[in-house]
This record gives sequence, C-alpha cells and structure tokens, in this order.
Amino acid sequence: MPVARLLREQTIGETRWAALDTRGQPVALYLDRPHETVRRAVAGDRLDARIRKLDAALGGAFVDLGAKGEAFLRFRSGEALSEGAAAVVEVAAEARRGKLPRVRLASAAAPATRGADRWRTCLNAAAGLTVDDRPAGDAEVQAAFDDALAPALTLPGGGRLQVERTEALIAADIDTSGRTARGDRAAGALALNLDAAAALARQIHLRGWGGLAVLDCVAPVGKAAGARIRSAFLEAFRDISDRQVKALPPSAFGLMEISADWLLTPLAERLLGAAGRPSPETLALDGLRQLEAGARANRMGRLQLTLPGEAFAWLQTSGLDADTLLAQTYGARLVIQPGPNTAPDVRPVP
Repeated sequence: MPVARLLREQTIGETRWAALDTRGQPVALYLDRPHETVRRAVAGDRLDARIRKLDAALGGAFVDLGAKGEAFLRFRSGEALSEGAAAVVEVAAEARRGKLPRVRLASAAAPATRGADRWRTCLNAAAGLTVDDRPAGDAEVQAAFDDALAPALTLPGGGRLQVERTEALIAADIDTSGRTARGDRAAGALALNLDAAAALARQIHLRGWGGLAVLDCVAPVGKAAGARIRSAFLEAFRDISDRQVKALPPSAFGLMEISADWLLTPLAERLLGAAGRPSPETLALDGLRQLEAGARANRMGRLQLTLPGEAFAWLQTSGLDADTLLAQTYGARLVIQPGPNTAPDVRPVP
C-alpha cells in the first residue's frame, strides 16, 4: 500500500523518519545523524571528486571524495575521464558492509536533493504529505525502528517471515506455524506466499536493503501461482517507492529471485555493532532521546542520564555538545554521567 503518513522525530544528535501506509504499518525509514555528515557520503550529496584509478574490468573508476573517503564511479555510455581529472559527482548509493559508496557524474540540469529529501523523493505518494512532527521518544516511531531490526515478523493471516541478510544475498523463509489452513493445500500455500511476498517488499524498504534477495516459497507453487506471487511482490514494492526492482517467478525449487537497487546504508549497519548489539553511538543517542522525553514529561524536575561507559566515551569525543544543546532547550537541570549499566538509564535527581 502507498505511503499515507510521514512521521519525523527530531532529537539532539539525530532525526528519525518513518513512512507509514494506509493501514498504519511502517514501510520505509530514514535516519539522519548530522554529526556524521563530515565523513559520510549521503545519498544525493554532490561532491568535488578526483579520479584516482581507472578500472576497465569493472567499467568505472575509483574516485577520491576528500574527507568522505573513496567511492566507485561506474561509467555510462559516452563518459570518458582520465586519472587525476577533477569531477563533480552525486552519491547514487551509500556505503555498506564491504562496499564503497557508488557515485555518478552530477548533472547540472537536475535539481540536487540529498539525505532525507532524497529519500522522500523516492517514496510514492509522499510528495504532497504534510510531515507529522512527533516528540522525543514517540512510541509509533520507535515501533517502526524496532520492526526494522526484528529477525522475523508475523504475517497478516498467521505464520512468520524470517529474514536475514548474508554476505551474498537476503534470505527470506516462510514459517507456517500459527497459520490456520483455509481450503485446499494449494490455495493455502498461495495465500501464505502472497502475504510473504508483500511483507518482504516492505522489509526491504524498512531495512534499507538492496541487491539480491531470495524468497523460499511454500509448496506447491505452480506456474500460475508463481506469476501471482511475483506480481504481488512487485506491486507491493512499487507501491512504496520508485526504486528499480526486478523479480523472477519462483523456480522449480520454489525460490523467487529478486534484485533491487541500493540507495541507503542498511539500518542495522547504522545502529548495531559487530556483535549485533546497539553500538556505543546508538546507546548514547538513545539515552539522549530518553532524557529529552523525560524532560518534556517533567518540565521542572532535575534528571540524570547514566550511560554505559563506552557510550559515554563516544559522546565525549563525538563533537556533539549535548550538554549545551540540552541546556538551550530544557535549562541547566539535566546531567549526563557514565555508569556500569549496559543500557541508558534516566532517573530523577533527588
């Protein structure tokens, strides 16, 4: 279903966006952390670059983006550049695990949009929507981000879809437990596969994924059923955004292959560390969000945020002057300190 609402939660250190469909379920997310912009190439950025090395085998070149590191420029028909040449490029896809950002030569004729604006231009039906600004700690925004990190989701008619991103592809598997059978086996399998295909389209957008994905459909999957499953996926995907996507009908083994363009760094890479737990940056910013929510709820009281040691250390070296920014909005009644806890903790100061 197309985007019907756009939520924005602006807090110290980051802004979280959630696009919801007509049923109120999240279909796309965006995370903006302004302190990252000095070093991170963001979708839509127009940057001065220099061609560092041509690679004919890859059909492009590696380019130097200065403080934002290196990127790959794939040549299009008619483009010819030499090593050492200067160029203005636009970030077409952000960096992800093991992959550089992908850029293209910028067109002076096309208007420049970056970051959240670039993300919004990809969303269908979002252009005319009024942004709904939500307070710090908004439950609806938080639920949308929690959805994007969950390893599995319950399908509308029962059953679950397990999703996992590996080095090679996105693997999606259907778990039939909890599904109430209706009609014959083929009809039940088709209904489940249709629900799973639409759910996978939503999850790819929510999680910021692209590349190759494979949905392991529930048997039996005949030719006609396979065509319907493919159509259900493509319709659900294109309802959400105009990103390029392709899908093949399920194979004889019941595997439906999908290929979608990359745009954003996957959300999990932005939020989680190598062990799959929230990174020190995420813990610090979550704590600030909780502190702001507490300050709004208790407009006169003094509050104390205790951060895990690594999160406090990140905050001290991040360049984000949280104490000053908090004082400007809430007065000098909020305190941040390190502690032995593993999660942020906000409490009143006696």
